[in-house]
Amino acid sequence: MDNLMRFQTIWAKRIMLLTFTALVLFISMKVWGIDSLEPMSRAFLWLIACLPLILFLPGLVRGNWKTCLWLCFVLLLYFSIIVTHLFMPGASTVNWLQLIALLLLFVSAMMFSRWRQQELKPSGPTP
Repeated sequence: MDNLMRFQTIWAKRIMLLTFTALVLFISMKVWGIDSLEPMSRAFLWLIACLPLILFLPGLVRGNWKTCLWLCFVLLLYFSIIVTHLFMPGASTVNWLQLIALLLLFVSAMMFSRWRQQELKPSGPTP
């Protein structure tokens, strides 16, 4: 059972990091694709859009399950913004890609956190 749990945790972490990268990439594509803004304005907007996610990166790479839980809470805000953009006229394919990456990131972070907690739980009776 321990090997299966370890295998699940490793794959959940890989998927989490991959979809995290994809989400930041898709958000970047959307921000840098705004032609009506000057480059400095785009850079500032990108910083506002991506900085909350990038702050979680060190904890995700280390595999900290608490960081994954907090990321899930922050992703709820991103979810509401992305879904709002999907219902606006002129929604692009990038919006759909953002939603798919966000959902995969949310599920993989949630499952990684759960499985990692079970791995770290001491086995055997506690006094």
